[in-house]
Amino acid sequence: MRNAARAVFSKLLLQNTQCSAAYSISLLFVWVCLAGVLRLHHLTLKPLWTDEFSTLVFGLGKSFKDVPLNQLLSASTLLEPIRLTSDTTMADAADRLLSESNHPPLYFMLTHAWVHHFSDSDGYVSVWAARSLSVLFGVLAVPAMYLAGWIACRSKAIAHLSAVLMAVSPFGIYLAQDARHYTLAVLWMILSITCLLQAVRCYVEHKPIPRFLLLGWVGINSLGIASHYFFLMTLAAEAIALATILLYTRKKQMDWDWSGIRQFTIVIVGTAASVAAWAPFFFSIRQGDALTGWLDADGWQDWTWINPLLHTLGSIVSMVMLFPVQNVDDGVVIASAICITGFALMLGWFCYRGIAAKLGHSKSNDYVLLLLLLAFLGGAIALLFLTTYGLGVELAQVFRYHFFYFPGILLLVAVGIVGDGNRVNRKAAGLYPCTFLGLRQWLIVVLIALGIIGSLTVSSDLGYRKLHRPDRIVREIDRRSEHPIFISISHQTHGQTGRLMALAWELRSPRYQASIPQTSFLLDHQPCAPETKHPCYQPSDNLRHLIDEMHHPIDLWLINYEGQARLSGEGCEHQRTRRTDGYKAQHYTCHV
Repeated sequence: MRNAARAVFSKLLLQNTQCSAAYSISLLFVWVCLAGVLRLHHLTLKPLWTDEFSTLVFGLGKSFKDVPLNQLLSASTLLEPIRLTSDTTMADAADRLLSESNHPPLYFMLTHAWVHHFSDSDGYVSVWAARSLSVLFGVLAVPAMYLAGWIACRSKAIAHLSAVLMAVSPFGIYLAQDARHYTLAVLWMILSITCLLQAVRCYVEHKPIPRFLLLGWVGINSLGIASHYFFLMTLAAEAIALATILLYTRKKQMDWDWSGIRQFTIVIVGTAASVAAWAPFFFSIRQGDALTGWLDADGWQDWTWINPLLHTLGSIVSMVMLFPVQNVDDGVVIASAICITGFALMLGWFCYRGIAAKLGHSKSNDYVLLLLLLAFLGGAIALLFLTTYGLGVELAQVFRYHFFYFPGILLLVAVGIVGDGNRVNRKAAGLYPCTFLGLRQWLIVVLIALGIIGSLTVSSDLGYRKLHRPDRIVREIDRRSEHPIFISISHQTHGQTGRLMALAWELRSPRYQASIPQTSFLLDHQPCAPETKHPCYQPSDNLRHLIDEMHHPIDLWLINYEGQARLSGEGCEHQRTRRTDGYKAQHYTCHV
């Protein structure tokens, strides 16, 4: 009985290099289903935030410019751009996005086609529908990772482990439960890396690269750029990896394979042409622009220079495991940090042993492909730090921006865990002769369990919370307000429009229904010109005039204004200030 159980577990846990195609497909289907369940769990639990409103508005082919500035708005007027209508097209979605924002349009066009099949009871776009498109691409990444793992090492064990790591990745859940374009870009990244791996395999085996692979690679790269401009970072890392392999093979073989190099040139030229097509839009994103200026570094003081390193390390670890670290007591945070550190060190040691064993066969093609993967990840992280420290753009400190090398980390972990086949496993098992399964199988069990725990942590809002928390501000507004409510936000770009829309959307919750008829909103827009000493992010004269004209008493809530406003002349008395992610809310009561 014991031997039979061990055989079943061993087969399930990737000791199946000779398993049938039917079994392999069935197992992959299990990973796909697991990915879908984890990504759909509590999909609508977290509040919509600013960037998601950008997806919805532009995806519907609407414009933020349709929302009036500097005048009182009702919730229905403010939320009108996310109401489903049939008078816009996918072309409208692309046109509005390119004219008002700084992203390529593919995902937003797909959003337009997707969300029109769903709506909520009031005719607004469905939150579940908006996020489920990202979930779909996140699930498709699982079989794509299987393909990448198989191409990399011709090992079903590595292929399945790569797939299941993607299925249960907490970082992957974080990206998939956001109505944004990251999972689509990750899907193209996996396919592009797979093309690179297969092309290099053909090159080192002195075989011609199939024409369909070359054309498909160029097409995938083009679609990747049309999904997210950070795909350029992936392409740059691939170029570094390819150059590394060409130099390595040149050193070993003492001769160039010009036929293979010409085929790589076709991909390079085709990809460069697709990049050039987007160049005008890409270079229009200026450093210091209102939509991107928040990424500009203010300089490194004291030990702040280490923050990007810590964020990068945290991002890499969370791609595999995560424990509750937000919305929990400090004791739980400390215990979670200790567990994460311990398991990360253990995983790092096993991966190091497995990769070292693989690198021990320097004459094999697998060695070259592993070197390619290491060069890709090294190049990607080097580019991230170059951008952060060299150009002063704080990409490394934004967790979601680490997505452009995310698939490579999972693939490297899979290679490291599987290692050099049974030889490594026998050595490790000799240290633990009493284990029910081999050490490698137990490690895979633990790794999958940690991934599931981390995924549930993210979907339950105990890790990777939304960057903005309108739900907390609305809860505070409802609890503290005793009079008709007036909410005003200091406005510069559609980013602030999205923040105010998030508050109005939260007020639609049944628990706040009584507050909606009594709530007015204002986009307090004023030009921000420091050179003329114009008081940016201060209550405008128009806001003061509207306060004077309103029937008092009112509860005034100022969102994201600098300092404490002086509104005594308008009969307003400051009560308190509440800060949370993305919001600074100042509460005033205004009397006659």
